[in-house]
Amino acid sequence: MTDAPVIQLKKQPTRVWDLDVPVVIDETSKTITAYITNKIEEPYTYNELCYVLESATENYTVCLHINTPGGILDSAFMIVNSIVKSKAHVVAKLSGTVASAGTIICLVCDDVIASEHLSFMIHNYSGGMSGKGHEVKARQRFTDVHLNTAFASFYSGFLTNEEIDNVIDGVDLWMGAEEVSERWKRRVSYLHSNNVNLT
Repeated sequence: MTDAPVIQLKKQPTRVWDLDVPVVIDETSKTITAYITNKIEEPYTYNELCYVLESATENYTVCLHINTPGGILDSAFMIVNSIVKSKAHVVAKLSGTVASAGTIICLVCDDVIASEHLSFMIHNYSGGMSGKGHEVKARQRFTDVHLNTAFASFYSGFLTNEEIDNVIDGVDLWMGAEEVSERWKRRVSYLHSNNVNLT
C-alpha cells in the first residue's frame, strides 16, 4: 500500500482593504489598525475586530479609525465589550462624521483623537418593533429603561446631566473637533475622580 499523495493548496492572497472592517496588524511596531468607516451593520461583521481586540496583549496599541453615521446598537455594544476587555491601549481616531452608535464606541476607548472638520452627533436610539401588542409593549418598556441607563453610563462626564436628559427627550447634539477634545478631557477627569474603571 502506498502513501496517499500530499496535495499542496496554494495560499490565496487576500486584500485586507476589500473587507468591510479592514484590520492590519504590524508585529514590528506592535500596532493594530482597524477601520469602522461605514454604517454599523450586523454583529458578525465585527467578529475579527472583536477577536483581535480581546486577544491583543498590553504591549499593543490598537488604532480604531472611526467615520460612521452609526447603525445597529447590538453591534456597537459587542465592539464596546471587546474594547473594555482588551489589554491593549485602544485609541479612537475620529474623522468625517461620527454619529449615534459610533460615538458610543469611541467613548470607551483609552484615548480619543478628533481630526479637523469632525462632525460628532449624539442622539437617542431609533428603531422599530413588531409582534403582538403585549409583546411590543413589554419590549419597548425594557428597551427604554435599558438603553437610557446605558446611554447615561456612556455619556457621563462627556455630557452634562441636563444634556443627557435633553438627548433622551429627543434633542440631537452636534459638535466639532475642538469641543469633542475638550469634552473628552472632561470625561477622562470624571472617570478618574469617580473611580470609574470601564474594565
